[in-house]
Amino acid sequence: MDRLYNRMLKDVLGTLAIEYPMKLAIRCEDVELSYKEFFLMKERVKRYFSEDLRIQEGDKIAFYLPNSADFIYSFFAAAEIGAVTVPLNIQFKENELRYYTSKCGINAVITHTDLVGHWGTIPMQERPPAFIFMDRLELPPVDCSAGSLPGRLTSGSIDSEILYLCTSGSSGRPKIIPKTPALLLAGAENLGTALDVDSRDRFLCVTPLFHANGFENSMFLPIIRGASLVLMREFSPRRLLDVLTRGEITVLIGSPFIFSSLCDCADRTYDFSAMRHCLSAGAPLPVELEKKFYDTFGIRIREHYGASETGPISVQFQEAHERGAVGKPLHNVWIKILDEQGKQLPPGATGEVFVHSTSMVKGYLDEPELSSEAFQGGYFRTGDLGKLDTDGSLHIVGRNKAIINAAGIKIDPSEIRSILLLHPKVRDAYVTGVKNRRGMEVIKAIIVAQPDCTAKDVVTFCRDRLADFKIPRVIEFRESIPVDAMGKVIRSVVGQ
Repeated sequence: MDRLYNRMLKDVLGTLAIEYPMKLAIRCEDVELSYKEFFLMKERVKRYFSEDLRIQEGDKIAFYLPNSADFIYSFFAAAEIGAVTVPLNIQFKENELRYYTSKCGINAVITHTDLVGHWGTIPMQERPPAFIFMDRLELPPVDCSAGSLPGRLTSGSIDSEILYLCTSGSSGRPKIIPKTPALLLAGAENLGTALDVDSRDRFLCVTPLFHANGFENSMFLPIIRGASLVLMREFSPRRLLDVLTRGEITVLIGSPFIFSSLCDCADRTYDFSAMRHCLSAGAPLPVELEKKFYDTFGIRIREHYGASETGPISVQFQEAHERGAVGKPLHNVWIKILDEQGKQLPPGATGEVFVHSTSMVKGYLDEPELSSEAFQGGYFRTGDLGKLDTDGSLHIVGRNKAIINAAGIKIDPSEIRSILLLHPKVRDAYVTGVKNRRGMEVIKAIIVAQPDCTAKDVVTFCRDRLADFKIPRVIEFRESIPVDAMGKVIRSVVGQ
């Protein structure tokens, strides 16, 4: 089979349905679809979107769903219409959902009935988006003969926006990253070529599909390459081990949290010999964890470095002997290290990591100032501090931006601080990331408050306003937060 990334996205599923009609495309719990069945489900949803809901090119659809087959075929259906998929974290609460609904101009929401309560009063507002419950939806079959299988894009093009990824940033508000079919296909080409992915592979997707790593690397890549995808609705270390021990998974892309959890619940000898690639992404991989995983399961974790703005950047294929070694840039990816004055640094010198790739976006949605700051001279400022060695391999040594990386999810501390300051008993607050006993980053809030304010008060207040993963895990009360002469928080003192 020729390389599908050279074709228009609209043709991919139809071509796969012809070439591999009975081959497993997706398995998620009790749902199993061949590539032909997958294509037909996509066609049914596309017809419903366009004919019943009147969804058109440019319309925005919020995907408020767990990992599921209906998430995937609904995305491809929307993409063929030219609509924009907006995956949202199912832990988001009403105020967060209200922000994204307004920011992205959401026209419709696809979700499950057990999740609609998270939207609060939004469905009852004067002009709410249409809500579609995929677990109750009954669609008529479609008749697609073999000759008409390849999809037909009703509108749009390879450079039309079809995906909005939501990410945190240092500006105090979330940022929206627009993606086109061309960018998604380029990212799949770059990582797929490095991993030599083909139709014989079987991926296991445990990362949430609202996350760039889950959506692009664990879902989109295997589908585009004609591989099979086993999808886990939610993460469970024991269930994940059960799936891996069946010997059918060849590629797993997880995170340090996932791999640490697997080590913690391992209680016997496991055979992972069928697995070709085991990649860790989303957060720095501790060298100690990589060694522990190898000693437990006999397979090495390879660290994968990437960003939502650029797509895949590098993979560490060599055995790492130090934290932060993330390998050489992938095909169609270029890296340079710059100092604070914008001067390019030689190998071995530490500076900020700038990246250019064929899968890089041009900027953020409706954020010209943030875009001009983050994208300079055709390169993206990652905010990471790093260095290139003489072989061209990248080493990440720290972070230049105040972003918290909790289990692979980027969190803006200023967003949490703004919520804390709404508490009537809180006078001041500082939010940062600290390491737990596993070496993973968790959220810590340092709070100046009235004497009768308790940690329980703070957590309860946050729980009604923030997704659970944004709630501080460590809370410390102080009489004051030290600042310098310019009014900036003295981080070295606060961290003590």
